[in-house]
Amino acid sequence: MEPRSRDARHGLRTKEALEKERLRHRTGGYFRYEDIRNPIDVAKGCPSHITSRERMNHGVFNEEINFMEREAKKYHRDETTEVRRARNLDREESRWRAISNQELAGDHRVRRMQADPMMGRKNVTGQPYNIVSQEYDRTPAGAQLEHHDNMIRYRSKVRTASLAMRNHLGFNPIIGEQTVGITIPPPPRPPP
Repeated sequence: MEPRSRDARHGLRTKEALEKERLRHRTGGYFRYEDIRNPIDVAKGCPSHITSRERMNHGVFNEEINFMEREAKKYHRDETTEVRRARNLDREESRWRAISNQELAGDHRVRRMQADPMMGRKNVTGQPYNIVSQEYDRTPAGAQLEHHDNMIRYRSKVRTASLAMRNHLGFNPIIGEQTVGITIPPPPRPPP
């Protein structure tokens, strides 16, 4: 093996250069290594070959083409902006129309409820009784409910007395007398 120069040794410091060097000098019947400096270079005479001068844009004709391309891009960008603006405007207009229709429907509902005489009657209690003050309303319905509740209390006292008589409550068998009196209150009077 020949000794390497200082430049060759310093050139192999990177991993990529070292691997390329090893591939270039490997033996054992492997595929021959071809050192390609630029893989995207094209050979002269090839259909895809172009000279460096032709690669650059030059001449009045090319500038006209470039100007037309720039104008087309600008027109396309402006059209895209206008389409987006029109779409956003339509969306915003429909949103405000929906808000306006919702407010009109609310106003119409309020007017309809104010015009209906039966609408206010729904805001009454289910029974003519005030659960806060625990008093009956001073109406015929309140008097009727009070009489109904009094009749329930009266029937419970009659039932209590009936059960006491059947079970001999208050009867003293030693002396054979009723020691605890069983009374039935008078029935409540119906409202006038």
